[in-house]
Amino acid sequence: MQNSGISSGQTTPIPAATESAPRERHALTGRSVRLDPRVDAVRADLTDLRLADRVFAPHYAEARTQTALAAGPVFDAPGGVPVSELVPGDTFDLLELSGGMAWGRSLTDGIVGYVAEGLLGEAVAATHIICAREATLGEAPDRNAATLAALPMGSRIAALGERGEFLLTDHGYVAADAVRPVGEPERAEVIAAALRMIGASERTGGRSGAGVDGAGLIFLAHDVAGFAVPRLPDLIAASVSAGGEAAVAGEVVVFADQHLAIMVDAVSAVHVKGRVGRERLSTLIERHGAPVAYGTLD
Repeated sequence: MQNSGISSGQTTPIPAATESAPRERHALTGRSVRLDPRVDAVRADLTDLRLADRVFAPHYAEARTQTALAAGPVFDAPGGVPVSELVPGDTFDLLELSGGMAWGRSLTDGIVGYVAEGLLGEAVAATHIICAREATLGEAPDRNAATLAALPMGSRIAALGERGEFLLTDHGYVAADAVRPVGEPERAEVIAAALRMIGASERTGGRSGAGVDGAGLIFLAHDVAGFAVPRLPDLIAASVSAGGEAAVAGEVVVFADQHLAIMVDAVSAVHVKGRVGRERLSTLIERHGAPVAYGTLD
């Protein structure tokens, strides 16, 4: 397979090699495998260069890592339906620009799709994640300071230093009690994050404090707690480690209709139905049937 350059004036794959450099040939190291285009950046016409050893494609593109500057949906196709979202501070592997849309893969939740080109900017390494339902960026380290922007739960920031009870960023100040350090897993925080989301709206593709779908709630609670887990319902179900004789606090419950919930104590769970709410597990079983799986996501 040969690396591609720009295929047209309207569509710009991020080139895998410059035109002046010799083009390399890529050979499959084994049999071609079936990939999941929801989480593997593979299309009929263009594929992530890193998948060249596993799939044939007419063109390959080398990813350019970007950071989300604002929140926005991730679509399954240009003009399609939201399958996830980017929130401020997310990283995104950009593979193609076309008609104001960027195609690539979110490094935060692993979802492949299309986002508005204007959402993306220069890559920045995050240090903290917003754990409050919503946090504000203030113009000064003061809770009464003018608000510059609102950051939903799940957003990431790059802290430059501390100013009393606040963290300084390039864009303003964030209260230190509204964030957690990135990369510090804490199992109890899964439950705490789920409980803080009670009352949030159900939103197709949502996975932030601004709104979630069922799988988005599971992903968000674990992301805030420092655990990398799948984003999609079937992948979550397949990843649930078997629990004991009964579901316990912190475990994910999977029902036959792929409805999902997080146990927050021995008898109740948080889930999404119109809004994020808390109900007894017995009530959910009456509505969705007996769980087909329950356990932890690691």
